Amino acid sequence: MLKFPKIFRGKKTSEDAKNDIVDINPLEHKQQNSEEQFYELPSPNEGEVTLHFTGASPANGALIVGFFVSNGMSEKVKFKSVPLVLMDSDKRVLARQSFGADVIGEVVGRSEKACVVRFRRDNVYGQDIPSDCQICFDIPAKRPQGIEIQYQSLPENISEDQQQELEKILAKLPSMKQGEVNFSPLKAIITVQNDLLTTVIIRNFSDKQINLEQIPLAVFDAHREELARGVFNIENLSIEPFKAILWTFNFGSVLQDRDIDLSSWHINIVKF
Repeated sequence: MLKFPKIFRGKKTSEDAKNDIVDINPLEHKQQNSEEQFYELPSPNEGEVTLHFTGASPANGALIVGFFVSNGMSEKVKFKSVPLVLMDSDKRVLARQSFGADVIGEVVGRSEKACVVRFRRDNVYGQDIPSDCQICFDIPAKRPQGIEIQYQSLPENISEDQQQELEKILAKLPSMKQGEVNFSPLKAIITVQNDLLTTVIIRNFSDKQINLEQIPLAVFDAHREELARGVFNIENLSIEPFKAILWTFNFGSVLQDRDIDLSSWHINIVKF
């Protein structure tokens, strides 16, 4: 449920599914909740423009999000474009979209303004939206000078020696182009059930978090012969800017009617 204090009123119009700006009466929307809860916004930070999340409501796969813009500067501010990102308390991206200037418009100095926007279906990465979200301006992260990609996380049960070895392997991987996402082979085995398991290092060399949901992959052995391929549906796999993760893909049973050489192998994203 979107929540706004009584002092903010908006012009009520019909909802347009193609419009990213939702023009509603925040007070009337709130009154649909039998237990009204009013609250005070924190004072604007001196010299800063900040956003305060108030609530979110699903709408046929899209997501309607309410927030306040607080202008802590003495002069008014006017936006040319408004890139926004909605995150949960663990900094996982729930929605991301760039909006036009009319989403916020002008904000008078030392004041707050209520806004409501619609994140389109393809920009929403989950329908379970917690109440303690935060909405921020989506400012691209800068790659730290002289620092290479680091692991976002590693398995908790590995030893310190294994961790150091994984860090050495990561540091020796081929360089990447800005904006590239890369799958690098780490380990491949065929189990006693003839299942092919491949562990890869996925690197994100872009200034934005990426969310992987459906990945079509094929594995090739040392003879460059295709061993298996499959489409992997993955939920909630996010990689932060300039970070890397380990991920294991199970390609299922493979035919062993020939010699399979896994002394070297590679994995590619393919089209089905």
